[in-house]
Amino acid sequence: MPDLPRVDGRPGTNVLLMSGSSWAGSSSRYHVSVPVGVILLPAEDHLKAVVGGTEMRFEFLQSGAGTETLKLSGADLDERPEIIRRMVTRLGEPDHDGSILERELREWPDARRRILLLVGSYDEAELAADTLHTLSSRWKGRVVRLVSDDAEVVVGNDDERHAPVLRRGDVDTLRHTDAEILVAPLLAVERGHNILNDDKVAAIGSVFFLARPNPRPDDLGLAVHTVNDWLVRFTDSTDFAEHLREATDVDEGASAIRKEARTRWYRALARSLGWSSLGVDRDTVTWDLLVLIWQVIGRLVRGGVPARVVFVDSAFAPETAAGKPADETFATSLLHNIHAVLTPYLTADSTESAHDRYIVDALYRPLWAALDRLLNDRTSECTL
Repeated sequence: MPDLPRVDGRPGTNVLLMSGSSWAGSSSRYHVSVPVGVILLPAEDHLKAVVGGTEMRFEFLQSGAGTETLKLSGADLDERPEIIRRMVTRLGEPDHDGSILERELREWPDARRRILLLVGSYDEAELAADTLHTLSSRWKGRVVRLVSDDAEVVVGNDDERHAPVLRRGDVDTLRHTDAEILVAPLLAVERGHNILNDDKVAAIGSVFFLARPNPRPDDLGLAVHTVNDWLVRFTDSTDFAEHLREATDVDEGASAIRKEARTRWYRALARSLGWSSLGVDRDTVTWDLLVLIWQVIGRLVRGGVPARVVFVDSAFAPETAAGKPADETFATSLLHNIHAVLTPYLTADSTESAHDRYIVDALYRPLWAALDRLLNDRTSECTL
């Protein structure tokens, strides 16, 4: 971009690219192949609070009388609504000491006493919010669901059967509502808005992942990102110049590159989109999902405050959910694989470059540290 005007003999334009996730390992969706020039670091006390205070846990919910736990990711589309209803009901119904959600709310002072429930879509957010809203008088009027800015709905308090709504563009006004629970699609709160309280820190204390993120099967964007990312990284490598030198002319070299890009395009279209079935592409997609999850958690640590992160979907760690945590590996669990792709940059015996280690430490250490505590403890919490 800085050099575009030079073709017309005009001076270049200075471009400042600012992002907290533009360096993202092998991610094809988020990584920008431009050298990082400056990193803005948070205050040391804020960093310590987030790294040391952020907690993660599993809250797997049994699906019935047996030991099987509720799993939303990978379920058939016609099964998902019932799974969501059962998840929300189990989270909101009283047991020996209130309910799971009530106990979670008691962990926070008034200014941050809110929970974010994450699902896969706006339709699922409506279902989850209405289920909780109508579950008991405890939750009526205390639940709000996020809707897109162009949705044709009535904003504010609704009827007895439907939870109030909040437009995505107004999510920063959450503190002015009576809501203790915000239900939203994961992608809708990934970035773009800060949700703060009157103290200018995160207004939400805890997040519950009811769904493990997964590429949509009808989303061509993943294949587009895959090919574009390959081309950008390829042109930056020494292989690119060597490839062109082997061609008799530029046209032959460009045709060869186009042929290789087409091969990679069809391969990207043909590969499985189920995370556990990705094979050699798993780490690349893990980096995509790592950034997505961290961006969402980032809504909860604004202002240098810790967060509580709860993984409900048993797809996050299926072996752990089945009572076999020792059998969990980076090939079975997205969370284990996130930990695995970050670990080479954050341990004392790292062989990665000092430049990359510094960037990963600055951007992702809070996520890695919380996962390290969760996974090394290797205990699962299953609600009966």
